[in-house]
Amino acid sequence: MPVQKPRNRMVIFRLTEDEYESLQTASNGSRSLSEFARARLMGSLRSSPLDARLTEIKSSVDRLTELLQKS
Repeated sequence: MPVQKPRNRMVIFRLTEDEYESLQTASNGSRSLSEFARARLMGSLRSSPLDARLTEIKSSVDRLTELLQKS
């Protein structure tokens, strides 16, 4: 799918190793970490605070489920 507008602006932030691993795990199936992060960030800006909180809770439950399955 071609990009409609060129992405020529950059946002940089640092992550801990644990945060980076969580991001990689959550982005499974995405084309790239950047694509996943962009979609999540832009989606959260468009959604209501309740939707954002529910998404955050779902992510936490998914992470806990994954940790429980590993142990």
